[in-house]
Amino acid sequence: MIKIFFIFFLISTIYAGDLKLASSIFEKITIAITHDKKSKIYVCSHIDAIDKYSEHFNIVDNCENADIVLISSTKDIPITCKDKVLFGTKYKHLKNKNVIGAFFWQKGRPNILFYKSRLDKNHIKLETSFNKYVENE
Repeated sequence: MIKIFFIFFLISTIYAGDLKLASSIFEKITIAITHDKKSKIYVCSHIDAIDKYSEHFNIVDNCENADIVLISSTKDIPITCKDKVLFGTKYKHLKNKNVIGAFFWQKGRPNILFYKSRLDKNHIKLETSFNKYVENE
């Protein structure tokens, strides 16, 4: 019984650590995209606990009030989101031409990828610290 509890505790601790890391990375990405380090960034997202570890996020339910949209699926993206900055949570989201970049896990490691042409199309200039994550399509 103690072993089962320990395994459950270990898994939940690792998962919480991944959420904290993911939230921190999303926070840095959204600040870089919006260039807003001081106030709340309005994010439309349905990713669990993404705002729990961030002081800069204000989660909104619809795209109309959002500065950026974190998508977990490219299916059924509302029309109101089409003019917003879309950022994916999976590599396959980059197939959608409206998604400017993605943060995803691959082989147990976090990866960030932006496409230069999509950043240019949305008039987004990232800080130089993000240059290693920007690629041509």
